[in-house]
Amino acid sequence: MTGMRARIGAALGAGAFGQLVSMAIQVVSLPLFLGVWTKEQYGTWLMLSAVPAYFSMADVGMVAAAGNRMTMEVARGDVAAANRIFHSATVFMLWVCGGIAACVTLVLLSGRTGIDPDQAVAVWLLMGTVLLSLFSGLTEAAFKATGRYAQGTFWGNVLRLLEWSGTLFALATVGTFPAVAAGGCVARALGTLWVIRQSSRDAQGLRWGVDQANAQDVREIVTPALSFMAFPLANALTFQGGTLLVGHLLGPAWVAIFTAVRTLARLAVQTTAILAHALWAEITGLYARGQMAVLHQLYLRFAWLTAAGSAVLSLVLYFIGPDLLRIWSHGKIPFVASLMGVLLAYAAIGGSWHVPRVVLMACNKHVRLAPLSVLVSALWLGLGYALGRQWGIDGVACAMLVAELAMLLISVTLASDLFSRRQQSGAYAS
Repeated sequence: MTGMRARIGAALGAGAFGQLVSMAIQVVSLPLFLGVWTKEQYGTWLMLSAVPAYFSMADVGMVAAAGNRMTMEVARGDVAAANRIFHSATVFMLWVCGGIAACVTLVLLSGRTGIDPDQAVAVWLLMGTVLLSLFSGLTEAAFKATGRYAQGTFWGNVLRLLEWSGTLFALATVGTFPAVAAGGCVARALGTLWVIRQSSRDAQGLRWGVDQANAQDVREIVTPALSFMAFPLANALTFQGGTLLVGHLLGPAWVAIFTAVRTLARLAVQTTAILAHALWAEITGLYARGQMAVLHQLYLRFAWLTAAGSAVLSLVLYFIGPDLLRIWSHGKIPFVASLMGVLLAYAAIGGSWHVPRVVLMACNKHVRLAPLSVLVSALWLGLGYALGRQWGIDGVACAMLVAELAMLLISVTLASDLFSRRQQSGAYAS
């Protein structure tokens, strides 16, 4: 248990570091880019960057699902099976990344994209950066499988920093679209090679390669892998869908208010998410070894901890929210007490179902949760439309609250079912 606590503590630190990296990139990028480019140039860059971003899910969940399987096999002491899965996932990712790169190259060379040559080169380089990022996910899977989840998370965020630093260096020294894209791509490529080398150290027999790849392993992983894709789809329906819904019903001014308050409220959700994801590798290992009693104890302890934490953080945010909004928006976003109250209740509930969801995902038992997530996200848009027409912005927020309650009940039920099934099968070792 002492070793587990140390690993969870290290994972929490790595997760917090990741949040700091995200905040720094989001907050600092805007003034730095606008210090060199005009608003029109920066807007064009954002649009060019948005195209490759659509391919960020092109691994169809294979890296996450394969990482879980590798972790389970290492936990059982079967390193040969872990290597076979690792090599199979590597071949899969090489085919996916290579195929996408070839298709994008042909499209850009066709000259039918409607963008000038410099922008086409920038898109090609940006696509290369995205594909390198996808492939580098295998390094985090290797770290996680060998009990080094915190190191993998840390190096993954270092790669993001390197990529960002490369773009800023090129922005400051050259300033053209292709140069800025190349700066990020080169930094990502060099960083990926370095992290692959780091992941090979103390790898407990896990090694990079393709010689043990097996089509059967890929087929076995496909179902949980595809199920992972449902979660970003559900998020897109919830967040982008919610933004569009508010804009349609109430206009752009309310969109600015709604998104600002939602971002603020979700600070509580993001904080508890760090804690939940820090448990991922430990949950996978305990499940693989059949130590369900220990896993159940860990689950209950952290489920209650995150529920209490999200509730307390949401309450604190309600009282400091007016000041935070005023400072953050320079007084341009008004404090709407009813909207803030409902969205903070939504955040408190949202933070409460992170742990049950992570338990299901870490054990590759999320296949039932995935379609339900998409269904609930789709239904909340309909409910949000109906309530929004009656109660305005508060109606949309109430629909979000109902959807989070539904996901909490679904996640807890499925997690409880997982434990009861394993208990009945006699695999409830302590």
